[in-house]
Amino acid sequence: MKKITLYIIIIIAFCSCQQKKEETNITSQEMKNIDEIVEAIIIQDSLNVFSKSEDSTMFCSELRKLKIHIPPKKKNNDFILMPPSEGKYITSFIPFKIKGYTFFSSKDSLYLLAQNLNPEKLAIEKKLINKWNNTTIEKIKTRRKNKQKSRFYEMTIPVFSVDRQSAYVELDYQCGGLCGSGQDIFLKKINGKWKIIVQWQSWIS
Repeated sequence: MKKITLYIIIIIAFCSCQQKKEETNITSQEMKNIDEIVEAIIIQDSLNVFSKSEDSTMFCSELRKLKIHIPPKKKNNDFILMPPSEGKYITSFIPFKIKGYTFFSSKDSLYLLAQNLNPEKLAIEKKLINKWNNTTIEKIKTRRKNKQKSRFYEMTIPVFSVDRQSAYVELDYQCGGLCGSGQDIFLKKINGKWKIIVQWQSWIS
């Protein structure tokens, strides 16, 4: 009886640990890098989110997952380069070199795909997000339901190279209806600080 009870306790503990691992899947060092990237983009891209007035632009405190896909192949083994409905094909990252910087190479392939295990959304640490006029997706939905203005930025969870010296994020600006735009942003860690190296507009409406 004692053995059965012990086995049950071990199984429950194991399942609990597995569930916790699946829910977070982000180490403290990775979280530090993510917070630093969010702050770097807000400052370096001069996002106007520091005013906490009711009508100012807000920054979503929840980062959403960026899904990375392997493109399907045609019969002749050529990759189909049509964009996926959401996320990016891994061929968008590998190889990627611009302005003399190499961001991602073939050695990063498996690690990029492994980041599909990131949570669907990730909350930015409160000590950082409290500096800005912040919001959540649920609050935005409530504001829209009440026909209130909703201008906000939403960012993806950064994806990293194996050495954690390169990162990519998507930054969207939503201002209601058909108003909005998106940016693709590549960063490098230089002298211990994250720096935007290249960015371009990915969509506009």
